[in-house]
Amino acid sequence: MKLRFIPIIMFVASAHFYGQVTPQGNTQDNNPVYTENQTGTYKLKDIVIDGVKKYSPAQILRFTGLNKGETVDIPGQKISSAIRKLWEQNAFSEVEVYVESIEGDNVVLKFHLEDLKELGEVKFTGKGIGKSKNEKLAKDNNLKPGVKITQNLVSTLKTNVPKEYVSKGFADAKITIHDKINASDPNLVDWTIEVEKGKRIKIDHIEFEGNETISDAKLRKKAFKNTKQKRFGIGGIFKPSKFVREKYEEDKHNLVNYYNSLGYRDARIISDSVWRNQNRNFEINVKLNEGKKYYIGDITFTGNTAFSTDYLERVLGYKTGDIYDAIGFNKKVGEDGGKDDDSDIKSMYMNSGYLFSNVTPVEKSVNGDSINLEIRIAEGEKAAWNRVSWSGNTTTHDHVVLRSLRTRPGSLFAKADIRRTYFDLASMQFFDPQAIKYDIQPNQQDNTVDVHWSLVEKGSSQVQLQAGYGGDTFIGTLGLTFNNFSLKNFLKLKGFRPIPQGDGQTLSLQAQAGYYFQNYGVSFMEPWLFGTKPTALSVGINQSLVNYSDQYGGSQKLNIFSANVGLNRLLKWPDDYFSLYTGLQYQSYNFNNYPFQFGEVTEYNGNAQNFNINVGLSRNSAGLDPIFPTQGSNVEASVKFTPPYSLFSNKDYSTMTPVQKYKLMEFYKVKFKADAYNEVIGKLVMRTTAEMGFMDGYNKELGAPPFERFYVGGTGLFGGRFDGRELIPLRGYENASTNGGTRTDVTQLGGGTIYNRFSLELRYPISMNQTAKVYALTFLEGGNVWNKWGDFNPFQLKRSAGVGIRVYMGAFGLIGFDFAYGFDKPLFSSEPSGWRTHFLMNQTL
Repeated sequence: MKLRFIPIIMFVASAHFYGQVTPQGNTQDNNPVYTENQTGTYKLKDIVIDGVKKYSPAQILRFTGLNKGETVDIPGQKISSAIRKLWEQNAFSEVEVYVESIEGDNVVLKFHLEDLKELGEVKFTGKGIGKSKNEKLAKDNNLKPGVKITQNLVSTLKTNVPKEYVSKGFADAKITIHDKINASDPNLVDWTIEVEKGKRIKIDHIEFEGNETISDAKLRKKAFKNTKQKRFGIGGIFKPSKFVREKYEEDKHNLVNYYNSLGYRDARIISDSVWRNQNRNFEINVKLNEGKKYYIGDITFTGNTAFSTDYLERVLGYKTGDIYDAIGFNKKVGEDGGKDDDSDIKSMYMNSGYLFSNVTPVEKSVNGDSINLEIRIAEGEKAAWNRVSWSGNTTTHDHVVLRSLRTRPGSLFAKADIRRTYFDLASMQFFDPQAIKYDIQPNQQDNTVDVHWSLVEKGSSQVQLQAGYGGDTFIGTLGLTFNNFSLKNFLKLKGFRPIPQGDGQTLSLQAQAGYYFQNYGVSFMEPWLFGTKPTALSVGINQSLVNYSDQYGGSQKLNIFSANVGLNRLLKWPDDYFSLYTGLQYQSYNFNNYPFQFGEVTEYNGNAQNFNINVGLSRNSAGLDPIFPTQGSNVEASVKFTPPYSLFSNKDYSTMTPVQKYKLMEFYKVKFKADAYNEVIGKLVMRTTAEMGFMDGYNKELGAPPFERFYVGGTGLFGGRFDGRELIPLRGYENASTNGGTRTDVTQLGGGTIYNRFSLELRYPISMNQTAKVYALTFLEGGNVWNKWGDFNPFQLKRSAGVGIRVYMGAFGLIGFDFAYGFDKPLFSSEPSGWRTHFLMNQTL
């Protein structure tokens, strides 16, 4: 682009614009455009436009800010300002101003303007650039047809595209733009953008000078978290060698902080240099001055009235004589605003309403190698939530959002309320966790705080296709799950779009089928009992029908009917992540020509009743995204038991048949499960799982019933719905292939009464957008099941390892593939289980 204007304005405009500066001649008569005696002050009579066709003189006048009849100086500031405003429109590639004519004290100006070209087709070329990458690059850089081609667009493009490759280690990445006129529209320019990423450039060496107390290797490991020299092994996979300037500057800051954390308060970087060697790889040298090591002297507090000094000292955790860890000390004080957790002094004040408090650590004096510290506290007044608003809930009703808000108007401000509200909104699964935002507006004049929550609805109802496959067994479920159902509107016959939604209730209709069985169920859950208490009410009924042909062609039938009701109450102690579940369940088993193993006796006909109570205490803090938790844990302990009928009767069980003994089942079952999530390196998340369970009867003559037992192996798809068993997942093995029974025949119900399972899983997010959440995983697992405590050995586990992938889509739920290798022998096999493929839908392992 070029800018040309005549000397009447060059003195005021040339500092703001670039391009060619030449006086223009009058092509009509070869006379100068102006003469010296024509400079001065004139009235603007009119303007004429040359070049562009789509703007009228009146529109150009509006762009320039000039008005007919106003006085202008030639040369002068108004004309210079008019040119600047035309450039600011980002609509012209040339701006030229002429004196068209002067009549007395009236002047007519001529504006010659050339339109900016517009973008036509865009294509990126280069190694590894396919259709999807083309679309992503065009979208990320706003290269849409019709976009004006400005210098800013070109320069931004030449910066942004290579930057992406530089961050991956291609330090010499660059682009070349080739343009040509569009074949169908001469006003459009097509771009072919050639991307040359070059070769991957590594860092050969990172060396330090002046480090007398800490080795180079330790500094590279502890301080340079993102800038790594070439190395081999697993470390080079998770942290590859690459040079990214921003990360390098961050690591230099980390280096000084690391020294500060070890007591070297005066440590500094004297100089550093980065250069390319003969192999074109990077070399880095950092010169240090460590200084001497300091220790903590006296610690005093001033200004604290809300909390005692003794209490603050316990929260701080540092005492006289400790190494002066300036980084850790300031973190415990909360100088950073308590960003990481709530264990610092500043966060403690903020969680008690003191939003406007200041907690400042001061180095009061230095005595030799000891530093005396003073923590100055300005508590201020307590603040309260004032205006609390939200937007974006297009389906979910306001009262459902409101009951999840901990930031209530009139309540004292607490920093923890913000985090917990975020957690609760995300865990409802009605809103995209990645899109939940909040805007905090403190008002120190009246000690109040306003907050606005921005939400983005996501599809919560599912057409549920649930399936599992392992070896020769395939089980599928087809159902409808409405996770944001509204029973009130359903009963009023309104709001069907296609079903009533918005009250946060869950209605589930399911039909499950396998080769020889069918299962039907309906359940309903109200998360807030009567809409006023954080207590979930759940009810459900289920019918299982098993029809199996024996080797003689006979029909073996088992019918199970079950109904349950439960309350899950959110507790406030020990903290409000805890909940208590209490439930009642009734089950009826009727079997006809269906063999059940009762110890050494097999029975074929009969019925059994199971009435049990279930009590569970859990703490669920895994989040913030329930689909891909990155922190927190889920812990649950439960006990399931029936009344001890045999203790209140004088029956002689030794004379009874097995069917008579278990007509009214009695047992107790105890289970424990814990999941923990931690970010380990970058986005890599580690999930650790441990679970166990055992069951028994009250009466030694009865023992544990043949129902409700544990089976280990496979995907866990059966759950507890198929003939009363509880299948514990263990990838790398077939379903129930490690059970404690005497046979693997599906008609046997041996099972086990004790089980253990352990799992370690590494997860990496591939995509976390609202449309589809995708993550890859690798895992190690071990588990087994036993029939009695005398056989129990928690170290005798069936082990497996493998890889997998999970895809979550709102309409279908969680879909997964796992490829696992079982290292040990399953029942009745002389060979290891080997490779197994598991396909899952809506299953959590």
